[in-house]
Amino acid sequence: MTTISKADRSRLTIPGIENGHRYLVKEQSGGRWVQPEPHVKPRRKWAGPKRDLAEHLQALADGGLTIERNENSKKKVSPCRF
Repeated sequence: MTTISKADRSRLTIPGIENGHRYLVKEQSGGRWVQPEPHVKPRRKWAGPKRDLAEHLQALADGGLTIERNENSKKKVSPCRF
């Protein structure tokens, strides 16, 4: 099991850790391995959609998609509960 923990020197003393820093703790059969948390680049913010739903549907229709209502269907679909 792997977790990220914040160091608290008043509870557990491990040589080399700094109080308040975050560490990656991996539990293995021989004990636990503690290493500094890897630095991850922050993700870029999403700029939002480039097209709206109507434009996407129009592109699908231009590609040959057709949607038709089937009034003769014997199987009824219940309305969405969400």
